[in-house]
Amino acid sequence: MIDGREIDEYIKTKQYRLINGVLVWQDGKTIIEKYYNGFTRESRNVIRSVVKSILSISTGICLNQGLIKSLDEPIYKYLNEFNQGMHPYHKAITIRHLLTMTSGIYWVGGVHYHCPQLSVLRRSSNWIEHIAETDVVNVPGTKFNYSEFDVILLTAVLQVVTSRDIFDFVNENLYKPLNISSGPWWKSKCNIGYSCAEGGEGNSGKNESPSNLTAHEMLSIGQLFLQNGMYNGKQIVSKEYVAEAITPSKQNKSYGYLWWLGEDYYGCRGFGGQNITVVPEKKEIYVIQATPTARGKEYDDVIELIKGEVKY
Repeated sequence: MIDGREIDEYIKTKQYRLINGVLVWQDGKTIIEKYYNGFTRESRNVIRSVVKSILSISTGICLNQGLIKSLDEPIYKYLNEFNQGMHPYHKAITIRHLLTMTSGIYWVGGVHYHCPQLSVLRRSSNWIEHIAETDVVNVPGTKFNYSEFDVILLTAVLQVVTSRDIFDFVNENLYKPLNISSGPWWKSKCNIGYSCAEGGEGNSGKNESPSNLTAHEMLSIGQLFLQNGMYNGKQIVSKEYVAEAITPSKQNKSYGYLWWLGEDYYGCRGFGGQNITVVPEKKEIYVIQATPTARGKEYDDVIELIKGEVKY
């Protein structure tokens, strides 16, 4: 494996000025820990869509606690807006479809994180009603489409089954056991907790930002899955759910339950280069922190460099 000096030189040569931290953990030890742009071990970095994987873990916890009976439960049982007969496919959409991004609801993500559909949604007074009024263009469960709408619906379902704010549930059942500290997530005016994308004016009237974690807090999320749902001797989420979450769906071999999958790894990704990569056979975890910009730069080559797949 390369060393920290080689990572420094590679980042300098590639002019990756927005990378703030690189952490490499192997079989119980942190072997490389590099920070840039004034970042330190204590610095917090926005994680963007890494929150999707965190919501997946939270879904598993709800399943383990009996708050959800099955991932194949239809969402109309929890979201009355999908029980109004507005579309013939509404009653066919399940929790599993939301986890695998296969609801079939129309979604176009936009370019460079400019998303017209999300912008319109933010102006709505009732997000779930707005999504329910959006056309379903594919039979649920048949086609993968990376959609913020699916994640928002999942969040709404979790808030119903837990009878509480989604951040409060995540904080108590996942963050605290993993020794993660995070401020409250941004919430819509209709009280849907949402932390995957850039924040906005929530109920506080302030411009709130998404969840910010340190590199080591991001590492703990990877460790949880590498250890089959165990952390510090406690079963946080069942090993059965972990195994399902990192199994490719039939619609996309590179995606599980809001977790990205590769030939020898699984992980979490957030817009602008936020990355947690777990290589189970080597018992290795890599973390990248970066400042996101509108262009959404990714740093997969840095991960490949660490893995020895790119020579420098």
